[in-house]
Amino acid sequence: MTKIERSRFEEPDAQAFLFEGSTLGVLFLHGFTSTPQSVRTVARRLHDVTNATVLGPLLSGHGTTPEDLARTGHLDWVRSAELALEDLLARCDRVIIGGLSLGATIALNIAARRPDEIDGVFSINGSTGLYRPEVVAPLYAEGGPDFVPGIGSDIARHGVREICYDRIPRGTLQHRFLLTNATGALLPLLRARLLIVQSRTDNVVAPANATHIASSAGSNDIRMVWLSRSLHVATLDHDDGVIAQVLSQFVTHENTENDQPMVGCGVLGCDVDPVRGRPR
Repeated sequence: MTKIERSRFEEPDAQAFLFEGSTLGVLFLHGFTSTPQSVRTVARRLHDVTNATVLGPLLSGHGTTPEDLARTGHLDWVRSAELALEDLLARCDRVIIGGLSLGATIALNIAARRPDEIDGVFSINGSTGLYRPEVVAPLYAEGGPDFVPGIGSDIARHGVREICYDRIPRGTLQHRFLLTNATGALLPLLRARLLIVQSRTDNVVAPANATHIASSAGSNDIRMVWLSRSLHVATLDHDDGVIAQVLSQFVTHENTENDQPMVGCGVLGCDVDPVRGRPR
């Protein structure tokens, strides 16, 4: 990592954030190898619209160097998210958790295991263990490089870049595989209200994960939003405003009666399915 690349992780946007507001709390988690920069703009809009207290922590091993990430594993990532949750629970009467990519996976994991503490959960391009064979096979190969190329900045919007590692410790990919599959197995325990946001084109997480989450979760209140203009890092992409709006409606329980869609699809250019994940 060059000195210039390292300095990006020192930028204010890459740091953990807390937007203080009401006693409604939202824990907003960033993804694998990334930083809070990837979700900060949407989190800020969510706070501005709802006055919710929104907390975005920096997950263990992130925001410094790939070598630091190599010294961590899935239990460390989940634990750092749970520490942030404890902080939010101490501040707020009601808490909703969610995130982008692996942050969404961690949120689903926590919501499944701690159902009495979570009012709702949202997943933005989250993974629960659906991988192509060619992605999984190298995890079991002997030898190989210690680091592999990064997967960040899968963004359609021109000129926008995610602050994330450009290299991934190969060993952490095994931890990611374990965490996503374990979370998939836990989904039947998830009873909280659930919002699933998924890009139709995603070069990091298979879009089929969205329907897998919807069909496996134990919740009786499941909403899906399909994004047609954004890639994996949708919170930095063309649909960031759509995401902020549907999240605002979700956390405030707007338009949830009679199983009606939360937003006007024609206006926002997205598809909303209020039941069990059938893309339109």
